[in-house]
Amino acid sequence: MKSRYLNIGFAGIIIGSTLLFSCTKNDNDDFFPPGDVPPTAGGFNSSKEIAPTNLIAYWNFNNDNILDSVSNTTGTNAGMTFTAGLKGKALTGNPDATKKAYATAIPSDAIKNMKQYTVSLWVNTPQNTGATGLFSLGNTQGFWANINMFFENGGTTTNARFKTIFADNGVEFDTGVPTINNAFNNWTSYTATYDGAGNFRSYVNGSLVGSNTRAGLGDVRFLNLGPIVFGALHFMTVPSSTAATGAQDWAGYLPGKLDEVRVYNRALTAIEVSALSILERQGR
Repeated sequence: MKSRYLNIGFAGIIIGSTLLFSCTKNDNDDFFPPGDVPPTAGGFNSSKEIAPTNLIAYWNFNNDNILDSVSNTTGTNAGMTFTAGLKGKALTGNPDATKKAYATAIPSDAIKNMKQYTVSLWVNTPQNTGATGLFSLGNTQGFWANINMFFENGGTTTNARFKTIFADNGVEFDTGVPTINNAFNNWTSYTATYDGAGNFRSYVNGSLVGSNTRAGLGDVRFLNLGPIVFGALHFMTVPSSTAATGAQDWAGYLPGKLDEVRVYNRALTAIEVSALSILERQGR
């Protein structure tokens, strides 16, 4: 009797192992060659693979300058420095807001002619003081720029309030002011998109945090294009980049780091935005 139980037990092990193998053998998503990195959703293995023909501006700040590596044009640095970034180096502000540190770039023809767009960037900064611009595509005659991505007032030491204001033909839209947990002193990605069909979206770390849809809108219409401004709202440059207003006492300058700024001439899909955030964080 004892040997019969042993034989049954041994047979059970064999059968169980066979079933386990047969259940997992065809699930090839988990099988990667040694050293290979799993692709993200959409099958992307590198940030370079995401909409490469639509990437029309890219600032990585690795050469201690404000170089757009797509148009090969260099902007102007007004008091910012270059320190260790998410990848390579980052454009870095001054914690002393009285120094009024920011940088600017002249938009290329490709940016001027966008009909839809995506702006993606990374920030690692202490808590902001005052409304603090990250990226603005200026309007020389408007209070707000054509594209505004910034930290709103009212953040805490742990939570930021991220805001985007979009303009079409001088009419402004926004996607609300979501509170972003643990956004300070950590690398955080922010992305804003417009799809040319009335849909504005804002993402944080690849996840949708705000949207606004306006019926009847089509291709975006920029007005009175001014400079691109990094690290401040466009009216906080010296002198102001817009005739509509000067510096505001409720606004400030980025005290931390800005890196991997990309502009696409179409709205990336939700999968592409997520993949870009994941891949860039991984240094891919």
